[in-house]
Amino acid sequence: MSVWVLYTVPAVLFVNTLGSFFVLLRLSTAVSDATGSGLLAGAVLSAPWLPALILAPFLNRILGERDPGRLVRIAEATSLVLTASLAALPVSGTALVVVAVSVVLVRGFFEAMTRSATSVLLRRLVDARRLNRANTFAEIGKLAGTSAGAAAAGPLSGALGPHAFFALNALTLAGSLLLAGTLPKAGPPGAGEEGAASGRPRRLRLEDPALRRLFALFLLVAFWQGFHTVAVNVVPRDVLGGGTSLVGVFVALSAVAIFAGSFAALSAQRRLTRMPAEVWAIAPMAPLAAAIAIARVGPTLAGYLIFLVLFEVAYVAYNNRLLAQARPEEVPVVVTLRATLLPAGVIVSILVVGLLADLAGPLVAVLAVIAVTVLVTAAPWLGRRPR
Repeated sequence: MSVWVLYTVPAVLFVNTLGSFFVLLRLSTAVSDATGSGLLAGAVLSAPWLPALILAPFLNRILGERDPGRLVRIAEATSLVLTASLAALPVSGTALVVVAVSVVLVRGFFEAMTRSATSVLLRRLVDARRLNRANTFAEIGKLAGTSAGAAAAGPLSGALGPHAFFALNALTLAGSLLLAGTLPKAGPPGAGEEGAASGRPRRLRLEDPALRRLFALFLLVAFWQGFHTVAVNVVPRDVLGGGTSLVGVFVALSAVAIFAGSFAALSAQRRLTRMPAEVWAIAPMAPLAAAIAIARVGPTLAGYLIFLVLFEVAYVAYNNRLLAQARPEEVPVVVTLRATLLPAGVIVSILVVGLLADLAGPLVAVLAVIAVTVLVTAAPWLGRRPR
């Protein structure tokens, strides 16, 4: 049974993220065309994480109480109904964009439910020897779906209208729903887990200090993600003095590097678990600093791509450790916090790093990223009192 889940979950996540990012990019383009605002267009891409943040306690509760496979099916079916309704909606222009953005907001909660419930399912069904591999496969499936959705949205945006995009997304959701229908039943936690026996409410908090420490390091990855969102334009233009074509090369190579990082993590599972967690926080900083300091196309691209490979290895390492080390009753809390705090961290990072890059330049922004990383990593030692 666990072998089947090992491959079905990545397939569900691939199809889910493909359709989701496909529509998000098309809507973002439509908002940009209608308003001329890059900020509003970016807000459309960021909006889907808001409902999960607002409803985090509810998401945490249902993940702990319900069969995760059933939650995935409910989420995909609801998203399918909402998206098919958009495809059939007899309006166009600004009215369609406004309704579609509202639906995307609602769908954001169900997408978070799918991605969180699949992690809970893997933890409950996959044996400990295969769990890290299963979670890494799931990450590769999600990355592949996002990349495929982005690659498809660009060429099709000029040829197809919004209704056609929604119809295609409805087809991908039908596919992910069919795949979700094959997921085995895992059932809710046992009576002794997460306060079920005593009837105590589930708290959206990590009680274990070791898990809290791991999650703090995991949030660093969100901080780096926000930096990277800014850097894909700033580095090729402001550091290397290039134009639109160099930005395109930078974006394409970045996607390849992140994929390479997830596959590197897959082949280095044992090393990831043996090395101290702090290693994966510090390791990406040296190539990042070198890339920005050298400021020449070849070395900067090489250094930045190494940074991205190590960035993705760190993400996989922290994600896998959290899901493996958390007690079964803590897994819903871990995945709920992952679905809410990590996207929030990305948004905050984009605002802070973007402002620094605009006001003080990319080198200062990179130094700020390195400083925050070192401080968070060294915090346990800095906080110790001398005897």
